[in-house]
Amino acid sequence: MKKKIIAVVCLVLSICMMTGCTTFNNFKNAFFGSDGADAVAKDRTIKIGVFEPLSGQNKEQGNLELMGIQLANELYPEVLGKKVELIVSDNQSDLYVGETAIQELVLQNPVVVLGSYGETLTLLAGDVVKANNIPGIAITSTNPLITVNNQYYFCATYAEAKQGDALADFVYNEQKKSKTVTVKMAGDDTATDVIRRFNSRMDKLSENSDNTLGNFELSIDSKDYSEVLKSVKESGAQAVFLNVSPTIAQEFFKQAEKSGLTGLLFVGPKSWNDEKFLKYIQDNRKFSIGYAADFSTKTTSTEMSEKFIKAYKQKYGQDAEPAQETAVAFDAYLMALTAIEDAYENTMAMEEEDLAESANTEAEEKALKEDWQLTKDTGIPTGKAVRDAIKAIEGFEGASGVISYGGTNEATKTIEVVYHAKGVLKDSFAVEAEKTED
Repeated sequence: MKKKIIAVVCLVLSICMMTGCTTFNNFKNAFFGSDGADAVAKDRTIKIGVFEPLSGQNKEQGNLELMGIQLANELYPEVLGKKVELIVSDNQSDLYVGETAIQELVLQNPVVVLGSYGETLTLLAGDVVKANNIPGIAITSTNPLITVNNQYYFCATYAEAKQGDALADFVYNEQKKSKTVTVKMAGDDTATDVIRRFNSRMDKLSENSDNTLGNFELSIDSKDYSEVLKSVKESGAQAVFLNVSPTIAQEFFKQAEKSGLTGLLFVGPKSWNDEKFLKYIQDNRKFSIGYAADFSTKTTSTEMSEKFIKAYKQKYGQDAEPAQETAVAFDAYLMALTAIEDAYENTMAMEEEDLAESANTEAEEKALKEDWQLTKDTGIPTGKAVRDAIKAIEGFEGASGVISYGGTNEATKTIEVVYHAKGVLKDSFAVEAEKTED
């Protein structure tokens, strides 16, 4: 019996090759039936790549992001009726290892790649995913170069400079302070951009550009900040935007205490969400600070925030507090699933004749038809379709806030500002995306 079946299959294949009258897909459907083709499509898994530093210098942050992806996968293990398989690749916080790791990862045909922590490694991955038409979603990396020339890479959180808008809203609207100064390290161009946004936003909110009383710089060659502290004190400022690292900020606060500058409000970037630095603030109990954050358990702005926190505590303990990297990674996975579903629906809603009308050339028409047929046969949308679906995401309610792309690959989302009054964690404030300015 087996020999007869094999002989018939060989005969049909031979006829197909000789006549050219049918494709292999037509043969497959005709000989085995459409139910057989549907079964093949249904049994396929959908692969999502994870490109993270799970060892090396950035292993702590890389593993925090992986935790969020894995938790989301446990809660939502399927999409389009198929199991989601995570393909995890450790780039070891190293460029040379990362180059090989991302090449090997895309060979396994993931629909989306998530990561990496670390902007340099994300930039490295960007060239590879673009060449293979696979969309990537960076989680906490926000360097604009990741997305500016790469329509296949997205950021799951807000651009660095938008912290300036959120912190200005916090200073003026929540803390009712209008007279400000800024401090940054000399030569820090990123800090300059954030400060420019902060000052511009403060001018608009107060309707008075004279309320910015000074912009000061700390020398990278000196640990003596007395001259800047003297200038801050003499300015009469009510609030200081101290846009420096937590290590520099801690030393600045030690000297500020000796200078009698403990009564001012200090605000800083999201890098202040640092365990060692916050312990100093809480133990010292002399300074009031606010800092931008991707996520805070003090503010559950969406239903998904509550679901994420509940699931995290069930898994890691009721006293465990999720890191912001974990929350944003959780959202990146969920946005990937949303885009996969939307991409499939958008593709299947098209008729074959519609593809010809939307194409500008015969080559483009052929490519569109091949992608449409591939999606129909496998039940999995193409990378290009998923990329377009991510761009179309609007009002996505994630654990870390409401995220939109609006036809771009730059996220606009809720920004949290966490507030410690005299060292005591008081509250956090959600600054809505529509309040920030591009």
